[in-house]
Amino acid sequence: MGDEEKILNLIKEQVGSDNQKGWPVAVKDRVSYHCAKEGSLKPADVAVTFLWTMRDAVVPKLDKEKLAIATNFYTPSGINGMMRNILGNPCIRYIIMLGEEYASKDGSDTKTENTSANALRAFFDKGINEDRQIPGFEQSVYFDKHIPSEMIEKVRESVELIDLNTRFPDHTLQQKIEEANKIMKELEDKGPFMEEPKTFEYEEASESFPHEGGPIIVSSTTIPKTWIEIMHVIYKYGKLNLMNADTDRWVKEVNNLVAVIHDPQSMDLSLNPFLVPLTQDKIKAYQAEILSPKLPEGKAYTYGNKLRAYFYPAPDRIKELVTTKEYKDFEFGQGSHIDANVTYTEDYCEIDQLQDIVDVLKRDMYSKACIGMTWHVADELMRKHKSSPCLSQIQAMVVDDRLNLTIYFRSHDMAQGWPENAYGCAAIQKFIADGIGVEAGILTIISSSAQIYKHYYKQVEEMLKNNRKFEPEYNDPRGIFTVEVKGGKIIVNHHDPNNHKVIDMWDGTTARELREKISHSNMINTGHAMYLGEQIQKAEIALKKDLEFEQDKEIKI
Repeated sequence: MGDEEKILNLIKEQVGSDNQKGWPVAVKDRVSYHCAKEGSLKPADVAVTFLWTMRDAVVPKLDKEKLAIATNFYTPSGINGMMRNILGNPCIRYIIMLGEEYASKDGSDTKTENTSANALRAFFDKGINEDRQIPGFEQSVYFDKHIPSEMIEKVRESVELIDLNTRFPDHTLQQKIEEANKIMKELEDKGPFMEEPKTFEYEEASESFPHEGGPIIVSSTTIPKTWIEIMHVIYKYGKLNLMNADTDRWVKEVNNLVAVIHDPQSMDLSLNPFLVPLTQDKIKAYQAEILSPKLPEGKAYTYGNKLRAYFYPAPDRIKELVTTKEYKDFEFGQGSHIDANVTYTEDYCEIDQLQDIVDVLKRDMYSKACIGMTWHVADELMRKHKSSPCLSQIQAMVVDDRLNLTIYFRSHDMAQGWPENAYGCAAIQKFIADGIGVEAGILTIISSSAQIYKHYYKQVEEMLKNNRKFEPEYNDPRGIFTVEVKGGKIIVNHHDPNNHKVIDMWDGTTARELREKISHSNMINTGHAMYLGEQIQKAEIALKKDLEFEQDKEIKI
């Protein structure tokens, strides 16, 4: 048996993170193409990553003769999976990088940002430091402790990064693909950089705390503060779950996490706890995309394209609908509903759902029908194996003369995806609010599957240690409570927080009696409840011992 055949047999026999034999050994279900997919592993030595570009725009056009693996590479944390797959197949000696470097831009001005492309560049340029971190990417990349540092460095020394985005910045996607195919044919055959493949164990996650199940509500003022609490809740209460049946992608998951942001328009980044730190420019670029109807080359969709140019395949049906008497006289004759937000072509039409919401609210400020959607139901029902939009629905409502917005995500990467998504949703909210002349109010984001991927666990732990600090909060929007001893009873008054009017009252002679009455009839936050219990207990002691009681002051015994 020759050396080449021997190493290929070893690669075939190794067990990956999905407990299956063969290669790739990590995130196999997310890989667009690998040379063992057809059941015939070969000594291919090139990996191609096309970053954020849609796989269908690249993979069919790649020459497969020397291609070992081709895949997207969305976030810097993906380096961990890349490392495992290269060590599991040491035939790989080259990585060709091309494609869109960032979700909302073409990659031409991202050289100073914490993108996956820049993480790859930094790794091959600088390697890792003594703390096993890539300089400049300390928060966003973590190498599992089971992968030895010398193995990480061996990959850096043995594999060459061929960066087509830097080499050909003005080329189109098609031209870069052609260059990749040309380069693959010309590359030197160096042979494997190790005599046998290597696989490594994974770090275990901490145990999850029990909770009642169902929705968990997280509420704070700004997007960064809300995100910190989201990370705390999922890391503490999230259940271990798989993203799909045939995958190694373990997550901590909360089913229905509801994030309520009271000041979503704040752009203050003095608190910037995110694993990939955000900048004003990055946020503005994403907000511009989510408000744009344009679909960039190589992308399957953007939320902006879905919401502002919603595709409908039968323009004649829309034209017919808007001319019917029922349509013209909709809502009991309150007004004619025109198709001003529909753009017609010969074969299809596009609907600007955001502008339509604005126009509806201008006619009826209190409408409950202002919904936008990204799914094309018939299409999405038939393509669940692909990545249908995670944001599926929005609803705008005016409450207390402010525009509240609710967003529903079917599946949500809370560590990396949520922060940008939240700022994007805030931009949608502001667009609608400005359009109808009111202030933006509360932003609520419902994440049905709210996940933290296992390769983020250590970064999340460190982030929480550094950023989640106790801040005493004395303002409870649900009310103010006063406690007094009067007429042989303990009296607790519940006051409106805005005008201090008494809106409820309880009395009793023991702390237990009042605890039961108040807990049965009221919901207050944990800190406020504990404070109230402390004051009521002191009032009971004062009552039994005939002492003077004054709220927030020590009892003099």
